[in-house]
Amino acid sequence: MIFRKLVLALAVAVTVAPVAVGAQTGADPGRTFMWRVQRGGTTVYLLGSIHAMKEDAYPLPAIIEQAFAESEIVVFEIDSDEMTAAAFEMLSAGTLPGDQTLESVVGPAVWAELSDRMREAGFDPKMCSSMKPWMAALTVTAFEMTGAGYLPSAGIDAYFSGRADDAGKKTMALETVSFQVSLFAGLTAEQSLAFLTYTLADLETLVPELDRLSAYWRDGDVAPIEEFLLEGFEEFPELFGKLVTNRNRAWLGPVEELLAGDTDAMIVVGAMHLVGEEGLVHLLREGGHTVEQVTQTLER
Repeated sequence: MIFRKLVLALAVAVTVAPVAVGAQTGADPGRTFMWRVQRGGTTVYLLGSIHAMKEDAYPLPAIIEQAFAESEIVVFEIDSDEMTAAAFEMLSAGTLPGDQTLESVVGPAVWAELSDRMREAGFDPKMCSSMKPWMAALTVTAFEMTGAGYLPSAGIDAYFSGRADDAGKKTMALETVSFQVSLFAGLTAEQSLAFLTYTLADLETLVPELDRLSAYWRDGDVAPIEEFLLEGFEEFPELFGKLVTNRNRAWLGPVEELLAGDTDAMIVVGAMHLVGEEGLVHLLREGGHTVEQVTQTLER
């Protein structure tokens, strides 16, 4: 079922959704999860992000820092200055109408399991009583991740956003907060309920799987990330298109504009957007560009 992987996919696909380096995976340790595209004298770097990481994931490989230093423009999925507004917008979109309660929507069994999980995390389950199922799923997931040390504030996006501000670099956003919130708000009632149900069922495996995912990311090991994240999505092409494919194709225009300019740039987007036949890397290659994965010894 798609929702067994959806929470993990969100960690590398959607910035407004609520990772640490594990053991070596056997991949070439010189690789990174970053690609380089050049057109004329212009260079654009594509850096795959995990939106929540442990603080000990830093420092990043020197070649990534070098790419950032060379880039005059840094592009993110959304404007980091809108994140506070995003929290309020997400809460509003995730609140049930009227006097409706989450227990009445999901039934006593699911509500009891959610309540147990909330108490285990040290929180009163009543805080979820007026949430829609998808919002409750994100909430309990966020508590599980932060309890294990996976923090949005330590995500690749947040890190480079702060660095860009400090360096006075120009920044751009590919999407608005409202659009990203709509990715969740637009879930059907059935999808929303399934999201919560499968999130609760797989919550205990979330952190170990994130450990593996981030280890692959650190090693630049594309194949297992592609397989891990895209597994099961072929059964739900509409939802996959909404979360990933449609957004990738919408971003091609801005990427092409940057390549047509004369200013080097770094684009930081969820890692899931760079892998697979619908990923930005493949789409750019289809468009005639030479796209090379950056290694720690890649020459300019």
